[in-house]
Amino acid sequence: MSKGVEARFTWDNETAIHSSELFYKYEFRHSYRRYVGWVFIAMAQFGVVGALKHDSYGMLIVSSFLLLYWYGVRWQLRKRLVKQLFTTSPLADKEIVTSFTKEGMQTDASLVSWNEVHKVVEAKSGFLLYADNQSSFFPKEGFTSSEERLTLRELITKNDVIYEKEL
Repeated sequence: MSKGVEARFTWDNETAIHSSELFYKYEFRHSYRRYVGWVFIAMAQFGVVGALKHDSYGMLIVSSFLLLYWYGVRWQLRKRLVKQLFTTSPLADKEIVTSFTKEGMQTDASLVSWNEVHKVVEAKSGFLLYADNQSSFFPKEGFTSSEERLTLRELITKNDVIYEKEL
């Protein structure tokens, strides 16, 4: 395994939204914030009890709005923000070519060494890479073969980077 691996893909609007959704779901799943929705559900239950027993609808209305935001609107707002940021991005609709070598990750003139990379998460559709100053997404279609993805996994583990595989 002496050679490097190259990822080549186009950073389009669909890829930007998909990668943002993957980061969003992964980080949310591994955060204490996921329990906030449960608090809103408990508030809704108290609101129902208050409405039935005391004709007090304030808690029910507030908790209903919070539940609607938490489970229905939050991702839609983030998706809209990602679309807006994509239109102003200098990488919009550009081809991204990244080489992974034993030294690190090379894109154009910048090199991110493996020492700067904290964690790589492999999702069904690509790799989420967490480094000191950035997070990056590399779709699996950007690699020419499954052998190249295997070589990337070997580079990750050989350089003592935390590697997780999401189901």
